[in-house]
Amino acid sequence: VDRLTQKHRGDLPAGLLREIERIVEPKLDWRTLLWRFMARTPCDYSGYDRRFIHQGLYLDQLDGETLTVHIAIDTSGSVDEWELEQFRAETEAILRCYAGIKGLLYFVDAAVYGPYPVDRESRIEQAQGDGGTDFAVFFEQLEEQLPPFEQAICVYLTDGLGSFPARPPSLPVLWVVTAADERAFPFGEVALLET
Repeated sequence: VDRLTQKHRGDLPAGLLREIERIVEPKLDWRTLLWRFMARTPCDYSGYDRRFIHQGLYLDQLDGETLTVHIAIDTSGSVDEWELEQFRAETEAILRCYAGIKGLLYFVDAAVYGPYPVDRESRIEQAQGDGGTDFAVFFEQLEEQLPPFEQAICVYLTDGLGSFPARPPSLPVLWVVTAADERAFPFGEVALLET
């Protein structure tokens, strides 16, 4: 210990210290976080299959359930073409991987372009935008158009640079970011898009 500064000298190599921090504070892949949003638990008991009740078996009813996913792609000037291509690819992967999705796509900078209905067969077209970043305009439009009692989530693909709304939206939000400090996001879950 240095008596003048009360600092401890580092005894571990920087790479080893980073690896220890990664293990102690593990980061979940954004697809794992999205799965938590999308998948219902097997024991939610929302309805029973009546064919088995007379046998004393209370099995979950297997209904086809639809979830609306509002997918916002940040198209502001701070997002480069490489990041935009990653956002397109990830959006298409979301749509292909999960059955029962009603996808609505938005391009967002300081304005909102969309919603554009998308599905498993959709290919994301040329993005609109290239202005400043304002996350608030998207959430304001979403709150105005959101049907009551609709089961919905929001996935926002962004570089994380922009202004946030004063209050969080009523639906769950998953931020998928290329590089940002998790503490900068005032609401929702944040996952790093590792490429």
